[in-house]
Amino acid sequence: MRRFLASLQPWRQGYDWLGILYVVLSGFLPLLNPACFAALSERGPLHALGPHLALHAVVAAAIYVVPPVLRRSTAPGARLLGVIYLPLLFPWLYGELAFLGVVFRDFGQSFDPLLIDLEQRVFGLQPSLAWSRAWPWRWLLEVMEFAYFTYYFFAIIGLVLIWRTGGRGRDRNWALSAALIRDLGAVMLSCYAWYAVFPVWGPKYFEYLGVAGSVESEGLRGWLFSDVMRWIHANGALCGAAFPSSHVAGSMVSWWWGWKVAPRHRWWFTTLWAMLTLSIVYCRYHYVVDLVGGVAWAAFVMWLTARYMAAPADGLRRDTGSPAGR
Repeated sequence: MRRFLASLQPWRQGYDWLGILYVVLSGFLPLLNPACFAALSERGPLHALGPHLALHAVVAAAIYVVPPVLRRSTAPGARLLGVIYLPLLFPWLYGELAFLGVVFRDFGQSFDPLLIDLEQRVFGLQPSLAWSRAWPWRWLLEVMEFAYFTYYFFAIIGLVLIWRTGGRGRDRNWALSAALIRDLGAVMLSCYAWYAVFPVWGPKYFEYLGVAGSVESEGLRGWLFSDVMRWIHANGALCGAAFPSSHVAGSMVSWWWGWKVAPRHRWWFTTLWAMLTLSIVYCRYHYVVDLVGGVAWAAFVMWLTARYMAAPADGLRRDTGSPAGR
C-alpha cells in the first residue's frame, strides 16, 4: 500500500490538499455544536455526529487516492474526471451549510442589518430595490435571470475555451484546466468556509427580514428563466450564503482564465460575465457589497494561488517519449 500511495505522488495536485483540508475541517466543525443538525427540516441518516464524521473521513481518503489514479489513466474521460472532480463536490459541500451555518450563530441571526445599513449610507437607498423598481420591465428581468443562470456553465465554458483555442499542446491544456479548477476550488471552498462564520441572507429574503418583497411579489414576472431560477432557489438555495457572492467570485475565475487563453472570445465572455454580476443586484439576490466582495475575494484568492501554489503542470505531464505525451 505504501508503495502504491508513493506512486501516486507525481499525479497529486495542490488543490487535492485544499479539498482534503476543507472536508476534514467541515467534518469536525459540528463537534463545536452538535445541535446544529437540528436546524434541518428533514434529517437523514448521515445528519448525526458519528455518520457525518465517517462520511467526511471516507471522502477525504477518496480525494487522496482516486483523483491521482484517474489522472494517470490513458483514458481521456478518466483523466478529465481526475482534473475536474472538485467542482462536482460543490453541491454536496454547499448543501451542508444548511447545518454548518448554524454552528456559530442561531438560524436567523445574520449580518444583513449591517450590510443594509452600509448600502443605505453609501447609496442613500437600497440598490437591489431601487433598480428593479425604476426599470420594471419583464424582458429585462428575463434577460437578467438568464445571465444569472449562466453561472452554472461558466466553468464548462472556461474549459472549452482552453481546449478549443490557442493551438496549444495537450499537456499545456491539461495544465491550464487544472489551474482553472485549482483557482475555482480555492475560491469556492473559502467562500463556503466564510459563510459558516459570517452568514448573510441577502435581498432575496427581504420579506423575511421585513424590508420588502421579491420582484414577483411586486408584480414583475419574467418567462422561462425566471421560472427556472425560482425553482432552483426554492429547492436548493440556502440562507446565509450571500456575502461575498460566490456567483460573482466563482464565475470570475472562469472569466479570468477565458480572458487569458482566448483573446478573440473576450468580448462576448466579458459581456456575459458583466451581465451576470449585474443580475445578482437587479434580481434581488445580492447586495452591491456582495458583488464587490465577490470580485475582490476572487482576485485575492487567485493571487494567493498563483503566488504560493505550484502551477499544475508536472503532475499532469506524461512521458514525452510516449504517444500519449505528444
